[in-house]
Amino acid sequence: MKLPLYVLDILNTLDKAGFESFVVGGAVRDYLLGKTPYDYDITTSATPKEVIALFPKTTPYGIKFGTVTVLSKEPVEVTTFRKDGYYVDGRRPLEVSFSKKIEEDLYRRDFTVNAIAYSPTIGFYDPVGGKEDLKLKLIRAVGTASNRFAEDSLRILRAVRFLAKLGRPWKIEDETFVAMKNSAHLIKRLSKERITDELIKLIVSESALYGLELLSVITNDAFGASLALVDLDSLPFKMNLRLASLVKANTWLTDWLILPKKTLRYIKKMLVNQPIPENLTDLRHLCFLVGREYLDDWLLLRGLKPKSKEIESHAIFVSDLAISGNDIKHLGKGPQIGTMLDKLAYLVRENQTLNTKEALLKIIGDQKEPS
Repeated sequence: MKLPLYVLDILNTLDKAGFESFVVGGAVRDYLLGKTPYDYDITTSATPKEVIALFPKTTPYGIKFGTVTVLSKEPVEVTTFRKDGYYVDGRRPLEVSFSKKIEEDLYRRDFTVNAIAYSPTIGFYDPVGGKEDLKLKLIRAVGTASNRFAEDSLRILRAVRFLAKLGRPWKIEDETFVAMKNSAHLIKRLSKERITDELIKLIVSESALYGLELLSVITNDAFGASLALVDLDSLPFKMNLRLASLVKANTWLTDWLILPKKTLRYIKKMLVNQPIPENLTDLRHLCFLVGREYLDDWLLLRGLKPKSKEIESHAIFVSDLAISGNDIKHLGKGPQIGTMLDKLAYLVRENQTLNTKEALLKIIGDQKEPS
């Protein structure tokens, strides 16, 4: 396995100090799949204090779980070999014990394809058969599947997300699949933040629809039942757009998710209930309701081609008018300025030729004063 120099340097430093160390997890899995890893995690027999003492620049974020981030050319998480204690909340162990054995660390991991370790000195170390499962294109739980999901129900969503990323013909090993279905009710114990994070990763995957179909079968309830009806694969890889597509078909989904205000505003725009525009006038009115930056996404969400360029130079908002509030104020109609500007913007959306100062002032002059 070819490793970046900065990763090799960390491994060599640990090795010279007398500690075992391995690259582990997604980087090894992706390399064996012929993909370029985007980050590297290291596991080692050194304790966090020993890791900190070996490297000049580190950050202790995650140290209570045995992780120290070594700040090199790229940040690398270096975690002490661990063996988990008793799980009390279906998410994290009550305590984490350090180990001196790489086997114990690998046996506590979620899926066999994520439990392959690599060291430049000994090569690949694979006590749970992850390399064979990669060849078979199987996602298999490490050890007893039901125990893995009882310990941490987030693993159910992670398995589905892996399938959404890898696509067909990848599948879940039979015993693991049965355990996922039997444990699906435990998903409700997860925080909304965790659910949101996994679902967002799923929907921007290459085979999102495949993942949603699996989730539907596994959960067999409101959480997954209707998600698979949304063909996300036909949409661009835009997280907000795909999320809006799910919410449009499943409005209850917002109760399950924790989303930033900006995303919620975007979804609100995407859910504007307006007829499909049949001409440029309709398109201008739609643009007024959803905004220029959201117009094409609103159309894409309904299977239509982007059309924002067709009205790129058109006057749509009050700010596009050929006159301003000061022009109206000079006519002595101060209290009515806002209302008049809104009405003029509407008239201009209906007829773009009206957007001249002369024409708009004439319209204002023709307005009768209230009696």
